[in-house]
Amino acid sequence: MSNGLLEQLRVLDLGGAESDAVSRLFADLGADVLKIERLPGSPARRALPSVAGASIPFALHNANKRGAVLDPDSAADRDRLIELAGTADIVVDGRNPTGTAAFSTSCAALAERFGHLVALSVTDFGSSGPYASWQATDPVLYAMSTSLSRTGPTSGTPVLPPLGVASATAAVQAAWAALAAYYCRLRCGTGEYIDLSRFEAVVQSLDPPFGSEGQAAVGLKRSSELWRGRPRNQQIYPIFPCNDGCVRICLLSPRQWRGMRAWLGEPERFADPKFDTIAARYAASRALNDAIAELFAAQTMDDLVAEGQRRGVPIAAVLTPAQALSSEHFRAVGALADVEVAAGADVSVPVGPFVVNGEHAGYTNPAPSLGADATAWATQRPVTSSAGGAAGRPFDGMRILDLGVIVAGGELGRLFADLGAEVIKIESAAYPDGLRQTPRAR
Repeated sequence: MSNGLLEQLRVLDLGGAESDAVSRLFADLGADVLKIERLPGSPARRALPSVAGASIPFALHNANKRGAVLDPDSAADRDRLIELAGTADIVVDGRNPTGTAAFSTSCAALAERFGHLVALSVTDFGSSGPYASWQATDPVLYAMSTSLSRTGPTSGTPVLPPLGVASATAAVQAAWAALAAYYCRLRCGTGEYIDLSRFEAVVQSLDPPFGSEGQAAVGLKRSSELWRGRPRNQQIYPIFPCNDGCVRICLLSPRQWRGMRAWLGEPERFADPKFDTIAARYAASRALNDAIAELFAAQTMDDLVAEGQRRGVPIAAVLTPAQALSSEHFRAVGALADVEVAAGADVSVPVGPFVVNGEHAGYTNPAPSLGADATAWATQRPVTSSAGGAAGRPFDGMRILDLGVIVAGGELGRLFADLGAEVIKIESAAYPDGLRQTPRAR
């Protein structure tokens, strides 16, 4: 990919399934990502599900990369890997015994040897500690991160979120950490060794359990205030069945609530001005949701979404994966592409999450076949590093205006602030950040 935001970045990818998605994010933004495999190829090439013998996860997580083969039993190939690492900006490694360990080195050793290098080790539970030898699946990460305490009915078996959400969450956090370290390197000339635990990334990010209403946060409240089961009726963002599927609504501001109240026919029982507050609607959620469910039951998803937009009520259709992949909207904005993952086998895939200057920066080239490329960088340039400046936090001196609200805005601003930026949070005087109105647990 040319003219990408990271087109000067060299990334040596030595990992496997747990880190493939990390380097894909770099590749989407234009980095030269060179994936190194050993014969007979990464086990991730055989991961299910597959189409015509081609692994869909491997095809998606390794798109836009180049691929080469090195033999760890060959002294020349071991030397070549060290040479590539020494001329890379970022090295991404995964769980042992793949990657660096197969070549008798480690991310920590490479970072120590090459002072400019950002060396990222991505494992399930980190390289040390009592869980270091454990392996995790997405369901394990959901369970151990407290996310399952929030899903499903109020009693009985929790409902597993879709596979991939935890892994994708960890991949984004890993990419963020590596890019923050690389940005710091550009300023001070010194790289970093990053030991990233996917488990800890999920704990910090998903839902977020350590955030505004997470299990750790509510643990500080008096036991008499707490409901000890899973959330009752998902009062804040309820899902309602309708004629041909389901829709979900989000009522936060007084304006949104008033639009919903008018849609309900201005019922007298919800006329009190107190219902302009989230807390009052939360307390009356059973009666309120029953009324909305009755209104929605006979209507279609499309009609409900159109009417919600007309009335200023945030509402969305709940789509199946097949419906999402045939979405007219996703097609119109370029978020989906039809790609050939194997000879004669075309599938629809998401292009990627980044839109840069109005264009999707994502899937352009398929995952490389085994050994498709030479063990060399696509661009010939010396590794450059800043001459100078004292090492500090990566974003020291940066000033950011944070206009976001609720979790996504707050968490992103916090990530920058944690790493040194001066983050100035701007809120509406008429409608402050909704998290200031968090309903009390009961």
